[in-house]
Formats: sequence, C-alpha cells, structure tokens
Amino acid sequence: SGRTVKFTPFASSVDSPFWVRYCQAKLETIQLNEEPVDIVGSYGVDGAAGAQQVPRLQLQETSLQPDAILPNERVRIPIQLLGYNTIESFQKVNKNKILADGFRNKFMQGDVESLVSAMLLTYADLKNHRVLYWFGIPAMMPKTSSPICCVQQSLLSQAWMPSEVQGLAVRLQQLRKDEASKGQGGLIPFFVTTKGATVPLTASCLKDLNVEDVGNVEALDGVTFGFFDPTSSSLSTSQDQQPVGWPMRNLVAYLSVHLGLGGKQVNVLSYRPTNLRRFDVNNPNAELGDLNGGEGSVILKINVPSKQDYDWSGAAAAAAATDATTTATTTQPPEYKAVGWELNVRNKPGPRWVNLRPLLDSTHLAIQAADLNLKLMKWRMLPNLDVERLNSTKVLMIGAGTLGCNVARTLLGWGVRKLKIVDYGNVSYSNPVRQPLFTLEDCQGPNGRGRPKAEAAAEHLRLIAADVESEGIMLSIPMPGHAETPESLQQSVSTMDSLVQEADVVFLLTDTRESRWLPTVMAAAHDKTLINAALGLDSWLVMRHGGGFQSKDEEGGVDGSVESSDKEKEEEAPPSRLGCYYCNDIVAPEDSTKNRTLDQQCTVTRPGLAPIASSMAVELMVALLHHPKRHFADAPKSGSGDFSPSTSDASAGALGVMPHQIRGSLVSYTMMTPKVPAFRYCTACSSNVVNAFKQNKMEFVQKVCESKDGSYLENMAGLMQFRLDAAKKLEEMEEAGDDWDLDDD
Repeated sequence: SGRTVKFTPFASSVDSPFWVRYCQAKLETIQLNEEPVDIVGSYGVDGAAGAQQVPRLQLQETSLQPDAILPNERVRIPIQLLGYNTIESFQKVNKNKILADGFRNKFMQGDVESLVSAMLLTYADLKNHRVLYWFGIPAMMPKTSSPICCVQQSLLSQAWMPSEVQGLAVRLQQLRKDEASKGQGGLIPFFVTTKGATVPLTASCLKDLNVEDVGNVEALDGVTFGFFDPTSSSLSTSQDQQPVGWPMRNLVAYLSVHLGLGGKQVNVLSYRPTNLRRFDVNNPNAELGDLNGGEGSVILKINVPSKQDYDWSGAAAAAAATDATTTATTTQPPEYKAVGWELNVRNKPGPRWVNLRPLLDSTHLAIQAADLNLKLMKWRMLPNLDVERLNSTKVLMIGAGTLGCNVARTLLGWGVRKLKIVDYGNVSYSNPVRQPLFTLEDCQGPNGRGRPKAEAAAEHLRLIAADVESEGIMLSIPMPGHAETPESLQQSVSTMDSLVQEADVVFLLTDTRESRWLPTVMAAAHDKTLINAALGLDSWLVMRHGGGFQSKDEEGGVDGSVESSDKEKEEEAPPSRLGCYYCNDIVAPEDSTKNRTLDQQCTVTRPGLAPIASSMAVELMVALLHHPKRHFADAPKSGSGDFSPSTSDASAGALGVMPHQIRGSLVSYTMMTPKVPAFRYCTACSSNVVNAFKQNKMEFVQKVCESKDGSYLENMAGLMQFRLDAAKKLEEMEEAGDDWDLDDD
C-alpha cells in the first residue's frame, strides 16, 4: 500500500583535468592492463529550497588517488574504473552483469561503504584525444511487484519539535568531526537516530541505540534511518511529493537484507541541510554552525520490501517452468539485480564521448602526440624502453647536410629533444631536395647566400617538435692539413671542446675524412659516446667508437716513442676496446679537397643511402643508451656468416645486439657488421694522441693543422715508427730467404 517512491538518479560531472590525468596514466602506467582501478568521487549536499539541482557525482583531478582527502562537506564515493583497450570490447561487455556483480559481492558482505559506490567504464582514444565513458551508480532493485512504497510523508520541521531538530543537527556535526578525525575527510552518507542519540549506520546500529527487538513496533517507530540527500527540496507542505536521492534505494535494501527489517514499516529521513559548511579539521574548537536541516528535510514512513523481494531467482524459475525438464522442486541460488547506468544526452541509457582537444593547449597536444608512438611501444613490445632517458639525452650533431638532416628527424622520432647542431656551410639550391630540414626560402639569405645551415636546421626542428631545445652553431672545424690563424683556431678548438664535453652523444656526419678527426680525439679524451656515419656512391658506413682510456692508460710520454714493455702495450689498447674511424688507417688524415674535381669535392651518392645510414646511426645510439655498459659494450661475435652477428650474443642489450660497425651496399642489398679492435698507433684515439691533446690542446691542434703531409701526427701516434718497423721486418724476412705462399688456395 502507499505511493511508490520516486528516486532522482545521479548525473556525472567530471573535471577536464581528471581526463587529462587519466589519459596520461593510461599511456604511461596502465597501458594494456584492463584490471579495475580504484578511484574516488564525491557528491555534495545542498537542500536549499527551490534550487532544483540535479545530484552530481563529481570527479576531480585528484580522483585517481583512491586515498585522496576529500572536503568534509562532501560524501565519498568509491569508484571502480574499468578501462578497455578497444572500443569493441567496451561495446560488447555485459554492462548489467558487471554492475550487479561488482556491487552485489560487497553489499552481501554488509559493506556500508558499498551503498554509495560507482563503476566507470572507459575507452581512451589516445590518438584523437577522446574518451568514451559510462558511469553506473548501482542500486539494488526489488521485484516490480514489490516496489518501495511510502505510506506517510511529512516535513522534518513539522514532525519534530525545533529543539529535537536542533539536537539532531548538533549530533550530526559531532559525527562529522569524528569522521574527519580518521584523516580522509568526507561526510558520512548514512546515520541512524532517535530523538536523543545518533550513530552511523552499521550492522550493530540498532543495538547501539538499545533497540534489541525489531519486532517491537513501538520501539522501531522511535528510530529513524537517515541519509544525506543530494537532491534539493521544493516542498512546501507535507502533502507534496517529489523524488528523493538515489542513495535511499540501497539504504532500504540494507535494512531488509542485513538488519532484518523486510516487511516492516520504518522511518527514513531525507536530510537536506542548507548550511553544510567545511570546517578546519585541525581546530578542535571549530564552529560548525547550524545545519539548518529542518526546512527542506523529509521523513517518510515506508514499507521495506522483504529479502525475498530482492531475489529475482524465483522469477527466473517461473520463466523456466515452461521447460519440460524443470520441476517444482528446482532450486536456484539467489539472483540480485542492480540498476543505475547513467543516461546520455538523449536521455537514454548509453555512454558519452568527451573531446579533450579543445580543452588542451596546442603545445601540450603536439608534445603528447609526438611521444605517443614511443609510449605505446612500452605497452607490449618494448616494456624496458626508457623514454625519459631519451628525452633528456643531450646530442651534439656535427654536420647539417644530408646525413645531419635525416639523423635529426629520426632523433625526434625517438623522443630526443636536446640537440645542438654544428655546421659551417650555407643552404644552397641543391640542398632542399636531399636535406629535409631546408626549404627554398632558406636558400635566399642575406648577401645573396643561403641561411647558415646550422641555424636553419635548428629553427625547423623547433617548428616540427614543440618541446625540442635546438641550437645551431656556425663553426669551422679545425682539420689536419688545413692551416688557420691562431685566433680563429683558438676560438674553434675552445668552442668545439666545450660542446663535446656538454654532450652525452656525438654524431659525426661531415663530408670530409679529415673533418672527423678533431671530434674523434675530443670524444676519446672526454669519454663520450660517438656515432659515425659516412656515405659512398652506393655504400654506407655506421660505426660507434670505443670508450675513452682509463687513468692507467693515460700514463707515458707523448713524444711519439713506441718503446714500452709488453704489459704497458696491453694496457694501452685493451682487447675489449673497439676501434674508431681512423683505426684501419696507416696514414694520417690530410687535406682531401685539394686537386679535386667537382664530383670529387661533393658527396655524390645515391639518394636512398642517407636515410638508411641515418636511421641505422640513430638506432645504434638508442640501443647503446639502453645497454648497461653504454659505449663500452662489446660487439657481438660472428654468427652464421663472416659478418653476421648472433642475436643471442651475451653482449646484447634491451634492444638487441650492439654491432661495432654496420656496412651496407645498395649494389648487393646486403649489410655486414665487422668488429675492429682499437689500433695501438691510431692517429685519433691512441693514448699518445689523446694525452697530447689533453696536455696542450691549442699547441697540439695547431701543429697538426699546419702539417701538410701529416708527418707530425703520424710521428706523435707512433705510426711512422710502426711503418719503419714493419718495413724492417719485411727486409729481415727477405734476407732470411723465407718463402711466401702465393697460391690462391
């Protein structure tokens, strides 16, 4: 009997920073994991007459922290977030089942916190910055034949004396203080009260109020079960009826299932204070003020459905009775249903899309989108990928030509954002078709010349990646056999040395052989990771240089003498150290541009080589950065072929093997990965050369540059003496009459 109670469902209100934070967490930490994530929401209480507000379930930026401290005037709602990896899995999930199952288990255990809980289903379209979501605020549903009915309704201010209303307000304020002392804030959603005492809703609440016999109608009539109602009030008389808050549905179910009040009439208070203020939890004497809950609050006397009225298995059994195999004695386990999926904008049950693109700064969108590919790699394929390390790696690129432009673009793809580019040339009309960082506008600089390459390349990188820190330095590199004035040399050596010391990785991408010499010496002297790339007509080379010397290797003279003990020689070039670009040479680098025709002066190469070599160079750098030994990592042993590395080599890192050199040919479309040890008399990385550079940089480099035939550098490295010793050995072998086996086989 009575009128069926109508309930006002929640509507969600999600702050945009929450979605931004969630998408970031999905990309970086949650990834492919579809396990439930515990978050927290809240709803407020404002019973101001005439406000007609819709109850709002609110999520804020801090909601992803389940232990976040909430304001003490809001009710905490624990939420289970289920994020799906595809829109198809989002659409196919049995939403009614997961809502009922997720709620039922906690509810049947008597968990009062579950009475105001929620579920959030999401699909994050990270590429397009959109999120598909659907909130469910579950409520236990009785059978349609046994709805929750109200037999009597009255305003609290009419049913209770003013002193009783005020006494309730004082006791509720004390409960707020007690709840705040637990450290998580928030407002208790449910309470049980008499006109003299008030306690939180628990399984023992009636006992706490000295109500031992729930069958005693008179004793039960003196008890009121209350909840903070998120709906507003527009009631003017006790005869008016309007919907009450959604939390009452589960409150009534709890009374039936856990307190044994099914089939009885009980008083339920929809408490709607209009003066619920936040207070300082650290101030024990804080004045909370009057809740003013008597004006809009409503007391309803309702018929509580029985526990069996919430069990839908009987209806299922009746429906199955038409089956011939079903008998009257068939029993089924209890089946409980829940409702509560939020309505969409068309006022029908369904999910909603939120588009984050208009809410985000264009720079933020660009940065997030640029790193999307890398962060998706971590989901499944490369979980050990260190995106932060790549982002913070400082790279020095020497050369901004065809190799330099392609290396820079590939570095951006790997998330490298700190780049310095050194080049002494200007953009010419022949460059833009092969060098992707330049346009025809860059060819039209002041004085009839193109813009400086380093400057133009750095600017275009900033146009491509919003967060890149790029700087172009126009600098002439001192080279063996190329004499310079002392002033110019001083500035060039000092600047280049500072740049190499500041960098984590150095790329050598210049056109001439001798321009690579000084950076090679500096990288060895300062123990820097150095990647070298070079092009031929139809072949290319990428190699990494070995690490610098230890302190014991730096001992000894720098006068070119090669007289030393066997032990000292072993320390000077340990077997594990890999060779540099010059370790295969037995002559010093010299001026390679003199007496050359135009086709010999330019890097004439097949256009497809530069992107291949550039990408290989960057991939090698990334692999080295993920190896525990970095550039000291040993090169792999030979595999099935003479130069084919074994992928199971012990020296392999997180991203595979660490070849010393990669040599490719477009004639045969093949690659090989030879391993070359450091040469004891190398003109660039031997201890004599490196120590000479460290002891007096300017004097040493000046003498090397002024030596047109390279004799000074050869003598310093010990290479000249090495050739003399080798020639002497050959003479001794000839005098001894040693026979040479000249057979081809």
